Amino acid sequence: MTEFRFDEQKMTSLRHRITDEIRKAIFTGRLKPGDRLREVEMSRQMGVSRGPIREAMRMLEQEGLLFSQPYKETMVAEVTGEEVQEVLIPIRLTLETFALKKALPFIGDPEFERLSSFVARMKEAAQVNQLHQIVELDIMFHEYLLSLADMPGLLNTWTSICNRIRLYFIQQGQTYGNLDLLWKEHEALLAVIRKGDFDAIAEELATHIYRLHNEEE
Repeated sequence: MTEFRFDEQKMTSLRHRITDEIRKAIFTGRLKPGDRLREVEMSRQMGVSRGPIREAMRMLEQEGLLFSQPYKETMVAEVTGEEVQEVLIPIRLTLETFALKKALPFIGDPEFERLSSFVARMKEAAQVNQLHQIVELDIMFHEYLLSLADMPGLLNTWTSICNRIRLYFIQQGQTYGNLDLLWKEHEALLAVIRKGDFDAIAEELATHIYRLHNEEE
C-alpha cells in the first residue's frame, strides 16, 4: 500500500466500521486507484483479525470501490471516462430527468431552501479548497432532487451507481483549476429549476452534467 496507514480499531465487532474506514480513505483520496490492500498488513495496523477485514472488502467490491481477481491482491478500483460517458451519465440523466418531471409541481420554498443550502456549503468548501466536501455536497444535492419524486425505486437505482460517480469525481477532481466552478454550476441549475419550465430544466441538467465531466477531462 501507499504511505497511508489505517487507525487501530478498538472494538471487536468491526465489519461496518472497517468498511467505513476503507471507504473514507478512498473517498478522501488517501487510497488511490490501483493501490493494493493487503489483509495481513491491514490486520496488523487495525489490531483486528483478518475475518472482518475480508468481509468489509467484499462489501466494498459490491459497491464498486474495490476490485480483486482470484488468487490476486485486492486493489482500489478505477472508473474510466468511457464508463462515465457510456454508462453512468446516461443512467443519471434518465433518473434525474424523470425525478424532476415527477417532483416539479411539489417543489416549494422549503425544498428550494434546502437545495440552496447545499450550494452555499459547496461555496464555503471551495473557499478552503475542500474537494472531498464539495463532492459529498454535490452527491447530496442530486440525491435530494431524486428523493423529491417520492419513488424509492429511483433512489435504489441511484444508490447502485452513486459510489462509482463519487469515486470518479474524487479520482479526476484534482484537474479542476477552480473549485468555484462546481458551486456556480449548481447555482445555475437551481436558478433554472426555480423558473419551473421542465424542458429548460431537462436541457440545463444535461448541460450541467456533461459540462462538469468535460471540465474534468
